[in-house]
Amino acid sequence: MNASLAGIRPRHMVVFETMGTMATLTIASNVDAELAGYAAIAGEASLAGDDHRFSHYDERSEITRWMNGAPIGEAARRDIQFVMDQCVLLEIASEGVFSAVDPVTGRLDTAGYAKGHAIGKAVEAVRSTGVQDFSINVGGDTFSSGRPDPKRTWTIGVADPSRKRRVVAVLEVRDGAVATSGAAERGSHIWNRRPSTSLLSFTVTGPDIATADAYATIGFAMGQQGIDWVGQHEGYSSLAIRADGMVISDALGLLAG
Repeated sequence: MNASLAGIRPRHMVVFETMGTMATLTIASNVDAELAGYAAIAGEASLAGDDHRFSHYDERSEITRWMNGAPIGEAARRDIQFVMDQCVLLEIASEGVFSAVDPVTGRLDTAGYAKGHAIGKAVEAVRSTGVQDFSINVGGDTFSSGRPDPKRTWTIGVADPSRKRRVVAVLEVRDGAVATSGAAERGSHIWNRRPSTSLLSFTVTGPDIATADAYATIGFAMGQQGIDWVGQHEGYSSLAIRADGMVISDALGLLAG
């Protein structure tokens, strides 16, 4: 995990397993405990639903059933088609760096977009309960909404992948996403180009968690050129940690770690 909540003392925090990793939902201290409980249930249920929908390792998942021609619900079909369409657009925008299909086996793998998509839906599920001030982290990718308390913003630490317990930068985030890709996190959705060996990790900030997660994957594969590529997309910024330990970024609001 390359991003973590830093410098807060939350009143409400729930940790649970989902999508093959760990999730943490942190709710602002001024939220009523009962309401925070409802919000936690809504967020966890949303992620569990998408785990069932998009798992490529579960023969009972909706996407596996869809791939095999078995009937699924109309809502699931529309959601899967949306994710597929976004993967195609990302492949075009990245000139083939990103792909949801292994060109050797022809096997579909939407994980490069579906995880962030699921986080975004969980954000909306939490907000639907009336809670607006919270931060949700799934496997190192985070979306922060509102504030932890009226005087502060959420702060996300970007970890140094080569040295444990060292933070190289701290980002202040309100209503935005932070996603990181690296050698340890890189999924099997980069097929068409050998991933860069010049970087240890690549972090993207922006308004949409699914897009930020995909851009972090693409940026890491591109190497330092990924900084310029991400910068071409309005609202998104990036930070990369090179193999020599140097931190390079076009992002604003970064503090030295």
